Amino acid sequence: STCRPDQDQGPQWSCNNFSIPGPESNCGSKWDTYGAGIGGLYEGASSEGKIRYQANAYLMRSISPYDRSAAGVRNEVRSRWATKDVRFMFGEWDIWHCDIGACANDCEFMLQGTSRLQRGLNYMSYLKQEFPDSQPLWGVFHHGHNYRGAYSSHLFTTWALPYDSKGYSVMDREIA
Repeated sequence: STCRPDQDQGPQWSCNNFSIPGPESNCGSKWDTYGAGIGGLYEGASSEGKIRYQANAYLMRSISPYDRSAAGVRNEVRSRWATKDVRFMFGEWDIWHCDIGACANDCEFMLQGTSRLQRGLNYMSYLKQEFPDSQPLWGVFHHGHNYRGAYSSHLFTTWALPYDSKGYSVMDREIA
C-alpha cells in the first residue's frame, strides 16, 4: 500500500511502502535531518548550542575517528540499532491532528504522519522493512498521550514488572 498521512489513520492501520520523498515533497531536503531522521549527523555538522550539536558530540565520542562522515555515522547508527532492546507504546486515542498543536507540524514531521499514533505505527512498519531480523516490542494501550494511562496499562506492567516463576507479578502483591 501507499502511505497517505491525511487519510490512513487509526490503531489498526499500517503502512508498508516507504521511499525517499522526491524534490517536490522533501521539505527543502530537511525530511531526514536529525529530529525527523538521522541525516545531518556527522563531525562538524552543527553549531554549539543546537540539539543536533549535542547529538553529534555524543555520537562522535564512540565512533571511529576514521569515518565520521555522514555516511559513516549513518552506517554506525544503523548497525547499533540491532543490538538494542527498545520497546514502544502508543496510545490508541492519541489521534489529535498535529496542526492543532498536539505535536510537531513542520513539513518533515508531517511526512511521518498527522498524529502521534500514526507516526508511531508508521515507524514500526518502517523498522520492520529496514530491520527484518531485529524487531522492537511495541503495542497500543487503551488511552491517549498520557503517562498515567501508559504506566498503568497491562502492556507496560507485563514488560516492566514481569511475572515470577510462581505466576505472580509485582503488581499482584500487597505491600507489607
